[in-house]
Amino acid sequence: MTFCLTVGSVRMGKMHNVIAEVVENRPLIGGHFLLDLYAPRQAQATRPGQFAMVRLLDHSDVLLRRPMSIFDVRPRAAAGQTPGNGAAPEIIQLLYKIVGRGTRLMALLKPGDQVELLAPLGHGFFEEEYLPIARASDEVLHVAGGIGIAALLLPSRQVAKAGLRQRLFFGGRTRDDLVGTEDFENYVGEIVLATENGSTGHKGFVTLPLEKYLAGHQERKFLLMACGPWAMLRATVALAERYGHPCLVSMENRMGCGLGVCLGCSIRVEGTGHAAYERVCTEGPVFCAEHVIWEKEEIPKI
Repeated sequence: MTFCLTVGSVRMGKMHNVIAEVVENRPLIGGHFLLDLYAPRQAQATRPGQFAMVRLLDHSDVLLRRPMSIFDVRPRAAAGQTPGNGAAPEIIQLLYKIVGRGTRLMALLKPGDQVELLAPLGHGFFEEEYLPIARASDEVLHVAGGIGIAALLLPSRQVAKAGLRQRLFFGGRTRDDLVGTEDFENYVGEIVLATENGSTGHKGFVTLPLEKYLAGHQERKFLLMACGPWAMLRATVALAERYGHPCLVSMENRMGCGLGVCLGCSIRVEGTGHAAYERVCTEGPVFCAEHVIWEKEEIPKI
């Protein structure tokens, strides 16, 4: 039985490449930051699960743009005021963690600085594709590992708007990896945390409490939506298959152009010949789990 969702002609907002002003670059715990960029056209074109490419200006040694999930879009409030209900979003918010030179330089950005921003990009969690299955389920289960949480806030808001039950399973190495959970509190019924060192929530991988939940509710139907490291996604997909639930995955991969030209982010999928590969940046980042070949290819030794 296949659960693969039909991916047809979906509405995708037009991408824009602009020089965007930094509104705020707020440090969180564990080397994480929330970067607010003033980019009205891109914020209003963004759909859940899409991503942005960020390039730092005035740093010739950091040539490539950095791909980052769009964590949130929101209106810009005047100083000392809150934006009115229904105001159009003007801010693109990126949640990132310092992992190398590029993100270390990003952490130094301050209000008024500028970056080059290409967004929105990619095929995300599009409601016309997954909401029919979500409505036929008893609950939507979001599964996030580390910075993968950044891809799931906008989908959870969309699911909440549809009036559907949902739950978040979120894991990291330590408690410092579990950022952004407060933003989900208005949308999900419960947040289940796990850390590898046991500093918060369940001790071990996030797939442990997920498996316990699936095993304890085998009479119920779920839709799983996951983003995180390859190993976590693979384990989540194996659980979805074992218990017979559809699963969507938002893939992370190294990315050069973000436009489908360099092919650097291609992954193996069901198919033959050229159809056996698809690009995370354009056909993804969101894929039906059963469409992906989860066995990594061996690189021949020379």
